[in-house]
Amino acid sequence: MSMLPLSSRESARRRLLDALRREGPLARVEIGQHLGMSPATVSELTASLIDEGILMAEDSADQSPGLMRGRPKTRLYFAETLGSVVGVWTGFNRIELRLVDSAGRTRASRHVERRLRNLEAEELMDVLAQTIATFAEESGARDVKAVGLACQGYVDTRDGIVAWSPVLGTRDLPLASGLSQRLGKPVLMENDASAMAFAIAQRNADLRSGRTACLMVGDGVGLGFLIQGELYRGARFGGSEFGHVRLRRSGPQCRCGGRGCIEAYLADYALHRDAQLIDHRPAPTLLLPSEEAMSDIVGQARAGDPALLNLFHAAGEVLGDAVGILIQTLEPDHIVICGPGTRAMDLLRPSFESALESQTIPELRALATIHVVESSMDLLTEGVVMQALRDLDLDLARLKAA
Repeated sequence: MSMLPLSSRESARRRLLDALRREGPLARVEIGQHLGMSPATVSELTASLIDEGILMAEDSADQSPGLMRGRPKTRLYFAETLGSVVGVWTGFNRIELRLVDSAGRTRASRHVERRLRNLEAEELMDVLAQTIATFAEESGARDVKAVGLACQGYVDTRDGIVAWSPVLGTRDLPLASGLSQRLGKPVLMENDASAMAFAIAQRNADLRSGRTACLMVGDGVGLGFLIQGELYRGARFGGSEFGHVRLRRSGPQCRCGGRGCIEAYLADYALHRDAQLIDHRPAPTLLLPSEEAMSDIVGQARAGDPALLNLFHAAGEVLGDAVGILIQTLEPDHIVICGPGTRAMDLLRPSFESALESQTIPELRALATIHVVESSMDLLTEGVVMQALRDLDLDLARLKAA
């Protein structure tokens, strides 16, 4: 899939197709209203997309004869022949899969429990490729055009390499090329926090304007940063490893090997580990607790368990420190706190707000709007398939132009 810079025309095409995937079939005048484009620009772009076979036109039957003058609006929608995309997320010994059509509509999804962490590189890629192929076949998809893959850890999106991941046991893994060879299809890779940030922004127009920092809290802590709705890329086309910013040198152990990282206080495994120690139980043998286990801890805290309330109070302070760092280093217009960790936001909020107020320059704090978005891991596959569909759109256009 292409990583070439977008021209202004390609950017406008992308915005138009994004709008159709978000909103469903739209008439040309509605597209112009959504995107602030002139009728001439919309007409030129849609004519090209229809000619390329990406869009189709359909006469709407929502007007009764005699009620309005003029022709009925002609709505545009994605052609059925474009094929589909499989989205994949690799977590700790689990795989989430989603099949979507060209319009971004989910056709099938599946959760697979599979041990991944102890697999060597070749076996890992064999397992993932077989899981994806089996899912596609059993879902009845014979026209899969591409695969979008979201991974925890540091992901080089340009070269398709997982440099490091806490849930995979091998480093510098050429995962995109390895899967592409096995599946015979292009593979796009993304950091999972960036994928969630992109999906959330697609659902909220305000977050596609200015600078938006999405702090995902759950299995770990990740950051996706968007500028005008597009993901920020670093020198190796990766995202941010904000969860591994060290707050305290002598702090708790983190999965990265260091101590005192932000996620070592906030991630599910950290809270679960500390809750076990509070109850004087044996240290947990699983690296990541289940949703049921986390819900149990949250429930006990809400019921008034003083030790667990103190645990969430301390975590809320760290969350406030983390958001304060984001505000004072990036000056975002919006900060989104998302991910499964928001299940306990009511417990975190008092100390979070107190720490944020005391540790952040007031004039900078006033610039950022903070949103809490309750979100499931489904957003990870949603975000990565939407990006894969975007690249597929561009590839089809460039193939047509060649």
